Amino acid sequence: MSNIETRKAGAVKVTKREGKLVPGEPLVLAGVAANWNRYDMGTTYERLEPTCFDESIAADGEKIVLLWNHDTAKPMGRVSAGNLDVFADADGLGFECSLPETDTSEEAHALVSSGIVTQCSFGFISLAEKYEPPAKGETKGTRVIQKARLLEISVVTFPANEEGTYVEARAEQPKAKKRKIYLPPQF
Repeated sequence: MSNIETRKAGAVKVTKREGKLVPGEPLVLAGVAANWNRYDMGTTYERLEPTCFDESIAADGEKIVLLWNHDTAKPMGRVSAGNLDVFADADGLGFECSLPETDTSEEAHALVSSGIVTQCSFGFISLAEKYEPPAKGETKGTRVIQKARLLEISVVTFPANEEGTYVEARAEQPKAKKRKIYLPPQF
């Protein structure tokens, strides 16, 4: 699957909902992973059509996952598991995930809550696209993604598109779990 593309999209806005947190409530990440605005990819601009993921979400939506930094070894949610909701609306490609009790999920929630990680991204395969020539006074054209297969959404450190997306962390972070560490005997 060498034609998988990822796009890291924009500033993540963390909303702390103090006073509304309920102890024991699951950890949640929610936000917009992609917007419909044109963004700069270096040698060209790129824009997603607002309907580009509609067929994919309808046909293959159960397979979409939420990952930590595009790492397939660190999943945090899956539509088919019932803890991830993915949708396209006027704001962009939205998601909400009730995180499982894993180290990866707790780390992601803590880093988003503290404002250290502030970005979202998505992985896709382009199925239909067109190229718009440069607008008057511009030197770069625009690649328009008309139809794409959405594979994953990620919470990431560095974005390609720094505007128009956000994620928020909700619920109380559970206390760190005590772990036993076994060391080899000293000789």
